[in-house]
Amino acid sequence: MSKQVNNATWQFTPTTPLQINSVSISDDGTRCAFGSSFERGSGTFYTYLFDDQGNQLWKQPISSGETYQGVFWVAVSGDGQFVASGGETSDSKDKNNPEPGYLQAFAADSAQVLLNINLYSRINQVSLSHDGQYLAVCYGHTIEIYQLNEAATAYASIFKDTSTSYSINSCVISHDGSTVVASGIQYADDNNSTPSNDATTSSTTSTSGQIVSYSINNGTVSPMGQCTLDSTGCMRVAVTDNGQIWAASLHDGSCVLVHSLKPNELAWQCKPDQSDLSLAYAVDVTQTDMGDVYVACGANLDSKTNGGFLYLVKSVRMVYADDGYPEPYFKGIIQWSTPIQFGVNPGVSLDKNATYVTATDGKPDGQTVKESAGSFYLFEAATGTLIWQQNTNMMNWPMMLAQDGGSVIGGSDNGSVYYWSLNN
Repeated sequence: MSKQVNNATWQFTPTTPLQINSVSISDDGTRCAFGSSFERGSGTFYTYLFDDQGNQLWKQPISSGETYQGVFWVAVSGDGQFVASGGETSDSKDKNNPEPGYLQAFAADSAQVLLNINLYSRINQVSLSHDGQYLAVCYGHTIEIYQLNEAATAYASIFKDTSTSYSINSCVISHDGSTVVASGIQYADDNNSTPSNDATTSSTTSTSGQIVSYSINNGTVSPMGQCTLDSTGCMRVAVTDNGQIWAASLHDGSCVLVHSLKPNELAWQCKPDQSDLSLAYAVDVTQTDMGDVYVACGANLDSKTNGGFLYLVKSVRMVYADDGYPEPYFKGIIQWSTPIQFGVNPGVSLDKNATYVTATDGKPDGQTVKESAGSFYLFEAATGTLIWQQNTNMMNWPMMLAQDGGSVIGGSDNGSVYYWSLNN
């Protein structure tokens, strides 16, 4: 039976009616970052850093003052020492503003600005290594990697790769800083390079997708692999702490796994036996201390159903080298699946040892300012049992578990941030 949660450990609302599009939490849950945004207009937006008691440590504005839409994605390093933030400062259709994307990075203890630049397109995702040494970002058709200098006073770009065909919608860096993975999508009308805070925005049939990977060795970045999917696009990626395994959610509701043993091809592709699955906008992957690999994926159902679907896959290594075979292969086995009231948004996350799975849902009502209610969900990863569900009056986009499984943070389009301690 589910347990209804009426109150988070703490809740914070920056300034209504602003939205919270992205949240991030340190490995131990003691620091969490989030940003304010407004999908339908302009305002003064901030990146915030809080502690686990609900105390605001600082807030930093986008330097250009009043901006369009604001903070799209944030990241806090696993050790809680660095924060990155990216988003949009002007409408991409405004030809008078050729650099609508902004990117900032901060030292967590002092709020010192370590990076503050504008780029040619909205920042779609930012990701920090555990120690903050490396920062990976994606925007438009570009993946870029930054490195912190020895004095820890500034980030500088060390690598940039721009695709001629694919819009890069997601990128992540592994905790150990060894691997960067990114996903791309090419639509039939090539008109959806900048997805909004709307898991149902794209009804366009995607023509292809791509998953690219890069290795980092002492500040040198090298291409590792490239997987092209001819029949469907990639929506989001995730990578294990050691950078050896990565997963992606696809436009057809399935998820895939890639192993560093063969970075140019899929280890497996998995999809529940659910005929009305649509795009999967959410994915996470973890390799536990015992070596087990799990992928959590959240998908939307088709427009007639308007619901969502969450499922957990275990990656099983089928053949070992000492069995006399030249190399191992892998299989994805669905452990459980469950329907969700609305389309599943990107707030699907796993803790390191796959104790819990989170999910968020809710959807806009067509092309209007109206939207559905939503919920935050916490599931037991082993069984798929719903532990609790907290409802909100508007849709919810981000949610993230701390690596140690002791706390979780979520953000809502109602403008509030929610923090739950799971140790109580």
